[in-house]
Amino acid sequence: MMKKIVFVILFFCFSGSIFSQINEAGIFVGGSNYIGDIGRTNYIFPNSFAIGGIYKWNMHPHYSIRATYIYSKIQGDDAQSSNSFRKYRDISFSNDIHELALGIEYHFFKYNLDKTGHTNTPYMFVEAGAVNYGTLDNGRTFNFTMPFGAGFKTKLAPGIGIGFEAGFRYTFKDDIDSYPFDLDSTNVQINPNNNDWYVFTGITLVFAFGREGCYTGSF
Repeated sequence: MMKKIVFVILFFCFSGSIFSQINEAGIFVGGSNYIGDIGRTNYIFPNSFAIGGIYKWNMHPHYSIRATYIYSKIQGDDAQSSNSFRKYRDISFSNDIHELALGIEYHFFKYNLDKTGHTNTPYMFVEAGAVNYGTLDNGRTFNFTMPFGAGFKTKLAPGIGIGFEAGFRYTFKDDIDSYPFDLDSTNVQINPNNNDWYVFTGITLVFAFGREGCYTGSF
């Protein structure tokens, strides 16, 4: 009888190491910048505030499933560009976006906020998402986006993690910068073959919760 009890305990401990759900939830705070037909062409040059929420399920010490929601204003101004043609053209735009995305995060080193020696790692991520923004003709609309990027995260306190990341977003349209004016009526030259990009750069602060299995973090 005792052997059966020990076997059951060990079984559930081992099962917990595979199926335990160690969760993280928190906030993203940072900045955004747009890369397109108007304004600067810097890949990372935050010029608007961005804020959102983030959730991660650490399914393995090297992998996490992540979901994010981020809100920000996106803007571009030819007057701030180093391109002489854009400076002469001198137009600007501003739009506000809501992005919801889901994807996977890969940790270069084993990561677990509750394990000594597993609390620092660079990482990269790739997601699929949808973004909502304003357009001149159709009001607010949705578009697909493909976020990808990299960062570094570490343990700030027991059960609390902090990270820094930069994520690039490729969109499948060229109309984020068409709001709030009609580009055709302004007689400006816009390249319709270049779809818009935007970038979020900032800090994540997360709180871990969920019960660990006996072997979690050891494989």
